[in-house]
Amino acid sequence: MIAATDTLSLAPGVVLEQERLADEVRGGSWPLNPSGVFVLTRTGEPIGRIVRELAEACSLSDAAARADVFRFVWHLNALTLVNVNAAGSPFRRFADWFRLAARLAPLGAVPSAVTRRRALDTRSVGRAVGSSLGAIWARMSFIAVATMAVAAQPSALVGASGLVVPLGLGLGTGLGVGFHEAAHAALLRGVPSALVTRGRRTYVLHARVTPKRRSLVALAGPLAVTGLGVGLVVAGSIVVAPAIAIAGCPLVAHALALTVAGGDGRVACGL
Repeated sequence: MIAATDTLSLAPGVVLEQERLADEVRGGSWPLNPSGVFVLTRTGEPIGRIVRELAEACSLSDAAARADVFRFVWHLNALTLVNVNAAGSPFRRFADWFRLAARLAPLGAVPSAVTRRRALDTRSVGRAVGSSLGAIWARMSFIAVATMAVAAQPSALVGASGLVVPLGLGLGTGLGVGFHEAAHAALLRGVPSALVTRGRRTYVLHARVTPKRRSLVALAGPLAVTGLGVGLVVAGSIVVAPAIAIAGCPLVAHALALTVAGGDGRVACGL
């Protein structure tokens, strides 16, 4: 969801060129009308203020200006061309989201997720991996903690040994997400790229490459994580360390992404 107090910023790799938005990652550009240019030259201002300024400049009603600006922002955000920077405390944001979700519940809908695009430094393999993990670190931590909370049972909290399963599953799930995207980025050395998150989705956006390299990039994520997971399961079994073996299980599950059931598998197959 987007609030009137939020601000806009051009996504990394996107520049405003006269009456066009150019994206160096995609290698394409999008034309803008005067109203679009008006909005995008005011990045950093609260969206509510932009609405009022547009209404005054174009002699529009507040309702019409608000509808135009929010529709435009949603469209560009869905294209990963602009980031929406949230204002206010996380608690306030959650309360606003909950109220909107309650209003949409009778319709069987939920508030739309906002897209976030972060830059990746692909000048070297090390930089690509490091910038990828840095960009996704908060999401990895959230997924790990959420998985631990779901896996933990009240009765298991009595003893320290009862934490082995939720701890192993949480760490394995969180690290798996990060290493998966980092492996994609590692094979994009020298290719303009960005990491994108939207709701539950996380993926690497990159410039056009040859079909062969595109398939290799797609396969790198699940193959690397699956291989690591198999190694952890085997190592944990050999040294009789259940925590290590359990942590490897969520990593092994990334093998499903190698099939057409996963996005990476479909890309690798040219689908």
